[in-house]
Amino acid sequence: MGDEIKSALEIALEKAEKIGKASKEELRQEKLEKEGRRLAARFLQEKDFNLLKALAEVPSEDKPVVLRAAVDTLVRNIVFPRDELTLKEIEKALKGLETIFIDFPQVRELSAEIKKLLTLYLQQQKQLFEQFKMQFQSQMGEIEEALKQQYGQAVKIEPEMLPQFQEEWGKVKGQLDAQYQRQLDYLKNLFYKMLP
Repeated sequence: MGDEIKSALEIALEKAEKIGKASKEELRQEKLEKEGRRLAARFLQEKDFNLLKALAEVPSEDKPVVLRAAVDTLVRNIVFPRDELTLKEIEKALKGLETIFIDFPQVRELSAEIKKLLTLYLQQQKQLFEQFKMQFQSQMGEIEEALKQQYGQAVKIEPEMLPQFQEEWGKVKGQLDAQYQRQLDYLKNLFYKMLP
C-alpha cells in the first residue's frame, strides 16, 4: 500500500521531469490552450472585451486548439447557481458561447434551455430550503423549551447555524444536484459537438 501513495514532492518532481522532456509540439499545444483560456477569462471579466475579434486574430492553424480551450473554460463556468448573482455570471459564460458559435442558429436555443434549467434549479432549491428549514424549526421547539428551562429565559435558535442542519441540508441539496446534473451535463456537452 505504501508504494501506491506518492508524496506531493514526488508528484511535483515527476511533473518537472516531464516538462523537461516535453516536445516542441506539446509546448506549443499547451501555449495555445493557455491562450484560449486567457481569452475566455478576459471575456468573463472585462465588460467591453470583444471575444469574436480576439478569436478572429488567431491564426487558422491554431484556431481549433484555442477555440476548444476557450469553450472548455466557458462551459466550466456553467454550474448550479447559489443565487441570482451567480446566475448572472453563468449567463455571461453562455453569451460567450453564443458569440463563439454565432454561425449555429441552435446555440441560442441551447443557451435558453440551460438558463431555464438553472433558473428552475434555483427556484426548486429555494423552495426546498424553506420547506426543510420549516420542518427543522418545528423540531427546534423542544430544544428551545429545554434551554429556557435550563437558563430561565427564552432562547431563539437559528436552525441554519446548527451543524446538524447543515449536514442534513447538504444531503438534501446533494440529491437535488444529482437530479439536475445529468441533464446539465448533457446540454453542456452539446457545445463540444459544435466544435470543428
